[in-house]
Amino acid sequence: MWSVYTVIGYFLLALLIPLGWALGRTWRRARTSRHLDCPAAGFPALVRLDPWYAVRMHARGDSEPRVRDCTCWPAHGECRQECLEQIGTTV
Repeated sequence: MWSVYTVIGYFLLALLIPLGWALGRTWRRARTSRHLDCPAAGFPALVRLDPWYAVRMHARGDSEPRVRDCTCWPAHGECRQECLEQIGTTV
């Protein structure tokens, strides 16, 4: 019986390694800060994306990023996150 569990374990491992690799790469790309031009404020801003949201969206097949923190937010709290168009689908 243990041989059946071993085969099932190797099968699950073979499925999880590529999935973990792809999602880990997405998480690493999304956690880096980016310098973008803020369309609302009209000057450059430092933007940090939400890496866990990016991983969840990538697992669903979407590539939609979400801003977690921005240097313009204290002054522009109601941001529509238009600066994300500058990032594209590289997240």
